[in-house]
Amino acid sequence: MTDVENLSPVAALRRSIFLDGKPSRADFSRALAWDGADSPEYAQLLADIAVDLLVDQADPRQYVSAEGADWLIGQVKAQELSYPTEMRLLTETMRYAVSLPSTLSGFCLAEIEAAIAQARPGHPAGRIDAGDVENIRVAVYATDENSSLYVSRDEAEALFRIAHAGGAGAIDPGFDKLFAQAVGNYLTGIAFHGTPKAAEVKELETFENTPAPGLGAFLGAMFKGLRTPILKDLETPIEMADDDLRAQLDADDKERAQAEGIDTDETAWLVAHLARPGALTTAEISLLAFLKQQAAAPPPALDELFRKAGV
Repeated sequence: MTDVENLSPVAALRRSIFLDGKPSRADFSRALAWDGADSPEYAQLLADIAVDLLVDQADPRQYVSAEGADWLIGQVKAQELSYPTEMRLLTETMRYAVSLPSTLSGFCLAEIEAAIAQARPGHPAGRIDAGDVENIRVAVYATDENSSLYVSRDEAEALFRIAHAGGAGAIDPGFDKLFAQAVGNYLTGIAFHGTPKAAEVKELETFENTPAPGLGAFLGAMFKGLRTPILKDLETPIEMADDDLRAQLDADDKERAQAEGIDTDETAWLVAHLARPGALTTAEISLLAFLKQQAAAPPPALDELFRKAGV
């Protein structure tokens, strides 16, 4: 019996897709519609194809396009997958990307919320296990285009809904810590802007792959256009990108200092979520403990909530 004959059905499908080089979108659709048993091996195959298509074959590489994200979301919606398989597919695509549209991370977070609130094949309602915690972490901290390590209000809202959808005794302890840090990030953090935009990366790639014209040709072209050269004109795209990054980091430092406090709008939002009849969830108690310790001068409006949480 040959090695090919010894292959599992999924391994044979993988071989047929990757044997001749890079997979195509048609290959992904074929794998997605494959009529075989669901398994971790099959989930990894789908993830590997998606990463190759949307991350490795992207231009520039590792920058998932809006069109690519929309295509993947449409493919997943059209084919019902088990929850573990869908999460492997989505989270691995996000893990390997340097930048991706918020539509993709938002879709992943919504799918996690739906599984916890309503159940999905492979995931019972009310349970938040360690795998869910890691999937949520990947979704909320994904590098969404030109910002990363920042949780938006929409994501924070989803986290509150997830916290309330989890059943008593069915929530992994890691969720409370993630919830506190992620919602706290929304209230007291900022979006990190250090990731270059796709257009900037393309400009750098073009510069690196283009022979230098020499100083004489550079100045000649400038004078031909009757423009007086300035020092900035003599910088390469790489040097200009470094200057832009330093300026952005300085701006981030200033913004971070201002964001450490919880403003009036954020306080009203938080109170609206927490000042309700009934006991606080363990995740909400963890959030209040985090804010009391980490926020710069927590507003007095939170004092009653701190007492309610016993922190």
